[in-house]
Amino acid sequence: MSIKFTKLGSILLITAISSLFGLEAQAQTTPEEEEQIQTISTAEVFEKAFFKHTGNAFQNDTIIGQMNTIFGFNLFPEKQISLDGKLVHMLYQDVMKKQAESAAPIKSRDLANPYNTSLQENPDYIGY
Repeated sequence: MSIKFTKLGSILLITAISSLFGLEAQAQTTPEEEEQIQTISTAEVFEKAFFKHTGNAFQNDTIIGQMNTIFGFNLFPEKQISLDGKLVHMLYQDVMKKQAESAAPIKSRDLANPYNTSLQENPDYIGY
């Protein structure tokens, strides 16, 4: 005895399967949230990019995290690390580009030096 699917049965089956993979709703941001987003420091952006795909140790220590490590539901750990590395690299390139294009050069203090002159100030030094 065979089971025959009718058109209605096929539609119900497709509907049931598609309901398992629901879409995420995206909320609109308020002006306060946009201001908060703009005030995030570069270090925080790097940290978020570093943990975007892999998550932190507490997320990976759960049952779901361990099952993902074994079966790769949300990509295998090696692929997640690779994606995070690419994201951090792109972010680094962008930050370096913005830093080089800025009008004001970045200056830092000199390290403590026990000498009171430099070689360039010494008249006996012949630089090549």
